[in-house]
Amino acid sequence: MTRVRLVGVGPGHPGLATMQAVEAIKEADVIRCCDGCGAALLHLASVRADIAPLESTDEIVRLAREGRSVTVLFPGNPYAFSNGSEIAEKLERAGVDFEAVPGLIVELAAPVMSGIPLTIEGHSASVGLGLVTGAETVVLRLASGWWEAGITALMADGRTPQTPAALILNPGQPGQHRVSAPLGELARKAATYGLRGDALLVLGPGVEMADRLDTLSKRALHGRRVLITRARHQVDPFRRELVDLGASVIEIPTIEISPMPTDERVRNAIANLNRTALVIFASANAVDIFFRMLLATGGDARALHASKICAIGQETAESMEARGLRPELVTSEYTAEGLAKALEGWEMEGLRVLVPRADVARDALPSLLAKRGAEVEILPVYRAMCPPAASDALLRLFNAEGVDVITFTSSSTVANFVRAFPDDRLPAVLGDAEVACMGPVTADTARKLGLQVTITAREYTTHGLVQAIAEAAVKK
Repeated sequence: MTRVRLVGVGPGHPGLATMQAVEAIKEADVIRCCDGCGAALLHLASVRADIAPLESTDEIVRLAREGRSVTVLFPGNPYAFSNGSEIAEKLERAGVDFEAVPGLIVELAAPVMSGIPLTIEGHSASVGLGLVTGAETVVLRLASGWWEAGITALMADGRTPQTPAALILNPGQPGQHRVSAPLGELARKAATYGLRGDALLVLGPGVEMADRLDTLSKRALHGRRVLITRARHQVDPFRRELVDLGASVIEIPTIEISPMPTDERVRNAIANLNRTALVIFASANAVDIFFRMLLATGGDARALHASKICAIGQETAESMEARGLRPELVTSEYTAEGLAKALEGWEMEGLRVLVPRADVARDALPSLLAKRGAEVEILPVYRAMCPPAASDALLRLFNAEGVDVITFTSSSTVANFVRAFPDDRLPAVLGDAEVACMGPVTADTARKLGLQVTITAREYTTHGLVQAIAEAAVKK
C-alpha cells in the first residue's frame, strides 16, 4: 500500500472531489491539510485518524517511515498552483513511496458552476489560465484588492473595454457569486454591490450565456452561509442537502460522540435482552453504539427477538432499519414526552424496559414510564462532549464574516455553542444570523440560553430542518 498520497480535493465544493480523493481520506491513518482545503470532506475520515494542518514534509517522512498511511490534502490539484511538486521531490529524495491524486482546479470548475462555457464551437476554441495572450477565453485568479489591477493588465494586453467579462466571488464553493459586465465596467459594478475578496476574472464569449445557463444562482439557498454544529460523523446527508440547494456550508462541530466501554453493566444488559420486553432508542447515536457493543459481546440483531423496539425520532428509526430492524413505534415528536404519550395504550405494569442513551440526558422518559409501573434500566452507551477546538473556531468565524444561519440538531450542540462566547457578547457577535433548530426541545434550550430562534423544523430530521431553512429563505 502506498505510504503517502498527495491528494487534490478540488475547488472546495465537496461534490467535486474525485472518488480517489474520497478513498484516500477514508483509508488514511494520518491526514494533513494544506491551507485552503477547508473541512468539507473530513467527516469521511476514520474516527481514529490523526487530522491536523500540514506543518512540514519532514513530519510526513517520519510518519511514513513509522508505517503510517498518510494523506496530504491540497486545494484543487497537488501539482497545479500548489506546492505538491516540492513535497513530492522531498519524498522521492527520502525514498518514501508516494502517489499524486489529481483534482479539479477552480479555474475550470467555477465558470461552469456559474453557467459560463469555456469553449463554444465556432466561437471559442482555446482557454488561457492567467495573464496570457491569444486565448479566446481567459480565466485569471485575482486576490482581494487586485481586481482593478487584473482588469487593467488584460486591457493593456489588447482586450477591449467591451469584452464580455465576469467576476466570480467565493469560486468553487456552493455559494459562489457571479457579477457580469463589459470588462471596462466590471470593477465599478462589483463595487456597487459592496463585493470583496478573492475572485476569478473570466472573459470570453461564454460569459454572455451565463444568465441563461447559471442554474446555481437560482437555488433557494444560493449565497447563504450556513453553519453546521452537528457531530462530524453525522454531518454528510445534512451538508449534502444544504449544498444541493446552493448554500455555502461551514462545519464547526460543537459535539463529538465518545462511546462508553463495553463493561460489565453493558454485558449484563445484553445478557438480559431475552427478558426485556421493550427497548427504547433515544437517538441514532445510541443505536449505532449499542449495536457495536452487541457485536463486541458476540451477539447480533437476533438478540432483540424477544423485545419490542421503539424509536424517538425518524432518524433513529432509519438507523435501526439500516440494521434490518423495523421499530414497532416511532414517535412523530422528537421528544421523550412524545414517545411516552404514544405508549399510553401499552400495558407497562411490570414491563422490563431498556433505554440505551447518552450518559447525561433528560430524565423525562424513564420517570414517566416508571410512574406507570415499568422497570426501567437506563444504559449509558456514549458521552456527548464538546471538541476542544470548537470554541476558538467559532470565535474566529464570528469575529470575521459570520454566517446567515446557525443550525442546531440537539440541546447539546446549543449548550456547547453558547459556552464558546462571553455571556455579554453573544447577541452582538451573532449579528443578524438566524437560529434554526431541528425540534422543539432544541429550540427551547436555545431560547433559555439567550438565543432568538427564528426557524424550527416541522419534521424533526435534518431533511426537515433543511426544508424549513429553504422556506424561510424564499420568504425573504
